Amino acid sequence: MSDEPYGVTIIFDDNGSEGLLVTSLGNNLYRLEETSFLGEARYHDIIEAEIQGDGSLRFVRVVTPSALKTSSLFLGKELIESPRLSAFLEKVMAVGGNWEKLFESFLILHLPADQESSLLPEFNTLVSDLTRRASQS
Repeated sequence: MSDEPYGVTIIFDDNGSEGLLVTSLGNNLYRLEETSFLGEARYHDIIEAEIQGDGSLRFVRVVTPSALKTSSLFLGKELIESPRLSAFLEKVMAVGGNWEKLFESFLILHLPADQESSLLPEFNTLVSDLTRRASQS
């Protein structure tokens, strides 16, 4: 068991495999430290996985879903790099949430359930405003 996240290849039955950061919790349980693009698991889910001979993990199931609420949105690279969005993402982290960026323009938000009703509308307003400003320039 390790308290430190480490990178490992996780094999999903029909969807291939991908490298993800996990924290070992013992007894074939792992907490995902990032969202799977290929499988059904996401950031901070606790999964069961079997260690394979090559050190990879074969995904079995999600044992405990993350308590965080996940939303995702495709944004242009310019929007993702916006200082206003950066300030919002810092706010997400400050309240116990997290965020991930995939492929330079796909944003995944992980929001605490008690903050989702205030942060998600704020995020949507911010994105609408940034999109409108980008289209005017």
